[in-house]
Amino acid sequence: MKIYLSLWLLCVLIACQSKSPAPATKATADQTTAANENIPAITAIKDTLAQTPDSTTMNANEATRTLDWTEININFMAKCLNPFLASKRIKSDCTGCDKIMYSFSLVIDAHGKIQTIHKEAENLSCTAMSETDKKKLEEEILVYLKKQTLPASFYNTTYKGSLGFILKC
Repeated sequence: MKIYLSLWLLCVLIACQSKSPAPATKATADQTTAANENIPAITAIKDTLAQTPDSTTMNANEATRTLDWTEININFMAKCLNPFLASKRIKSDCTGCDKIMYSFSLVIDAHGKIQTIHKEAENLSCTAMSETDKKKLEEEILVYLKKQTLPASFYNTTYKGSLGFILKC
């Protein structure tokens, strides 16, 4: 039994030695040098790819941002637009005031504060509102936006969004 076990161990050792790498030759040393030169290039590509956000993350961020913006618009309506309209005794309905929509491009910093506000467009259909009222409303909107701290989904971004309402009449 000892002889068979010894022979078996000897065979295993021989098999292991036959699969071990050969001693380094000139060709092997050159191949190692070439491989070492390629490693930084491969690492650079890998680092670049690691910094690129995948589409799933981007879509999730966009969805979160859209939900957050909807909440911002709801708060804007309740705290800024509706009180302004009430102070002017203007009712939002299909006969006199069915559209008040402002589109903005906002630059937001790392803390959620709006640094730059650029009005992209306005869509107003409110016969009860004078030109003076329209300018006053726009000023109030800008003041309101400057006071806001936006959610984390907006940090360090430029965002284009609309505030207001358009009734389906």
